[in-house]
Amino acid sequence: MNTPNAPSPAIMAARQALQSGAYARVTALLADQPPTPDALELLGLAWGRQGQWAQALRCQQALVGQAPGQLAAWINLANTQAELGQLDAALDSLARAEAIDPAQPAVHYNRGNVQGKRHAWQDALASFERTAQLAPGHPDPQCNRAAALRELGRLLEAKAAVEAVLAQYPRHAQAWHLLGTVLHRQGDDALALDAYRRAVALMPTLAEAYSNLAQVLARTRRYEEAIANGRRALALDPASVAARRALGIVFDMAGQLKEAQSLLEEVRRQDPDDSLALSVLLDENVASCQWDAAERHLAEFRASWARGRIECLRPWGLLPLPLSGQELKRLTEATMEAQLPPAVPWPARQGWQRPARLRIGYFSADFHRHATAILMAGMFEAHDKARFETVGFCFGRYDSRSEDPMRRRVRAAFDRFETVSELASPDIAAKARSLGIDVAVDLKGYTRDNRQEIFSHRAAPIQMHYLGYPGTLGMPGAIDYLIADQVLVPPSLRADYSEKIIALPDSYQVNDRQRPVAELTPSRAELGLPERGFVFCCFNNNYKITRDLFALWMQLLQARPGSVLWLLEGSPTAAANLRAVAVAAGMGEERLVFARHLPLSQHLARHAQADLFLDTLYCNAHTTASDALWAGLPVLTCAGQTFASRVGASLLTACGLPELIAANPREYLDLALALSADPARLAALRQRLENTRMRAPLFDTERFTRHIERAYDMAWERFERGLPPDHINVPLIEPERP
Repeated sequence: MNTPNAPSPAIMAARQALQSGAYARVTALLADQPPTPDALELLGLAWGRQGQWAQALRCQQALVGQAPGQLAAWINLANTQAELGQLDAALDSLARAEAIDPAQPAVHYNRGNVQGKRHAWQDALASFERTAQLAPGHPDPQCNRAAALRELGRLLEAKAAVEAVLAQYPRHAQAWHLLGTVLHRQGDDALALDAYRRAVALMPTLAEAYSNLAQVLARTRRYEEAIANGRRALALDPASVAARRALGIVFDMAGQLKEAQSLLEEVRRQDPDDSLALSVLLDENVASCQWDAAERHLAEFRASWARGRIECLRPWGLLPLPLSGQELKRLTEATMEAQLPPAVPWPARQGWQRPARLRIGYFSADFHRHATAILMAGMFEAHDKARFETVGFCFGRYDSRSEDPMRRRVRAAFDRFETVSELASPDIAAKARSLGIDVAVDLKGYTRDNRQEIFSHRAAPIQMHYLGYPGTLGMPGAIDYLIADQVLVPPSLRADYSEKIIALPDSYQVNDRQRPVAELTPSRAELGLPERGFVFCCFNNNYKITRDLFALWMQLLQARPGSVLWLLEGSPTAAANLRAVAVAAGMGEERLVFARHLPLSQHLARHAQADLFLDTLYCNAHTTASDALWAGLPVLTCAGQTFASRVGASLLTACGLPELIAANPREYLDLALALSADPARLAALRQRLENTRMRAPLFDTERFTRHIERAYDMAWERFERGLPPDHINVPLIEPERP
């Protein structure tokens, strides 16, 4: 016979079922039982462990209504609310739990987890530190503290914290996995791989570790191993959106686009607002010229944005899309707000004075044989060393045994060169401050291997972006200025940028006059071109080619029998898709010729066999256009309304060929038709380029350097006077007369 306070047989059986993991049996046993506190507690736990969070929530809400003084009930309710995304309610429940027992470690531990879900990592760190004080012998709070430090960008502290855990608990699989994530962020691929492998050796069911292992292997181009580990992660956790997304991205990196797209589409079906999967899909579609899919995903992207669900994007992939300047600004700002810590303001101080040598810090991963260094090397060398001190902050990873000549040249041009790849972003900013950097110049933007978080932590009192990324960085409070020119960003378009605009008097783009053109020009036959016939050329990457632009090009080929379109060789998928569209438009496959990648000097030399360079619309040729102009090939562009779509107009203006700037696509087509029918006019344009190349502002490295130095001075003058950043028009510096 049961005593009055003894649990019923159903409750006792349900407890045993819960302990054995038979969660469905728990709910069956208690289906007809009265909603007592014992029954509600067991039901809430069983529903939660089956992922039935709404049912768990109802039980736990009823439980705290009956037993408001039960500590565990409030903690369990908070966990369920967090799973349902009810983060404010979860924090309220934990506050009720804390009122019952302020010294209960589980309260602070779970609060840290909820704060982490809100990306409030500083608050989460404090919660985990409090948990560790209350439960000093438990490794999990220490691990979560390290994870919070990692999310705050304090990678060296995070690494030290997790290594301390491993010193005491060397077989803690989750700690090894956490160490792997820290090393992964630091870019130490070899040690990250070792840590992940230790984690899965200790816990072969740790799906997340396999997934992260796959991503590092893919980054090191070990694609077969990467795919095998990604598949292992998904097999272990088939419902995981993160594992499916990671494997899709690995396939994307491996160039297996069909498999990548299949997985990422599955992710989108699981979570229609997974913005990273959508961003990668859009990038794939655009890069491979899959325009139907690109248009469909762009429509989905706009719908997600309208619902406020776009948080994790790759901003670079937005540039070739038909987005307005205002859309680009809003999307980039929202993405960076979600991904980067709040900007740290420069401390107010009176009495700033310009030092004898203004110290300029250039920040990049591309101080090697890369388009940025190729364009800028001459400028680094031309800086006025009496008035400016230059410091290079290099966060790229290089093998010193294979250092290329461009890297040696750039290193020699700087007064000081700091290799900071091993440092966390806050520590790089701190190092720049300790060196007294006056103006920090970001040269990366959102291109590969960027470290934008450096500028959230304030590397210098004045921070600006130049050259690497053709658009706003969306970091108000961190990036003060964007260096452009009057053509690129006219006053009417300045509202499309988070930064204040520094308008240089010529083109924003610097060029190095030492770019060599190979003496030997290959024949048309050697290049796969017809001996006769007009050669329209576009050496832009294929991702810049859009459906509407390609339709214009097909009209050109139709109007000029025997002509060909000479394109840069991209992926086989892109080439096949472009050929298919050309055939559908009535063109033979021979009308498209694809050029393989060559060393720069040989690439420049082959321009001589083209007749006219056709620029792309939404994202123009940048270095590619100045390469063509330097090689003497006229470039036809169409000026749009965004930074990326006005670069061609900027370059042509600066080399004295404004008549090659079309105002709209119809004018672009008409001008291409007119030029291709007038060999004498094209020959005259070529001759003008030849005659003026060494005098044109676009290729005058010394002139450009003096103007950008004046920009630094003018930005400093405002700062010195205590004025906030504002738009700056740099005046033309007249050359000294002999």
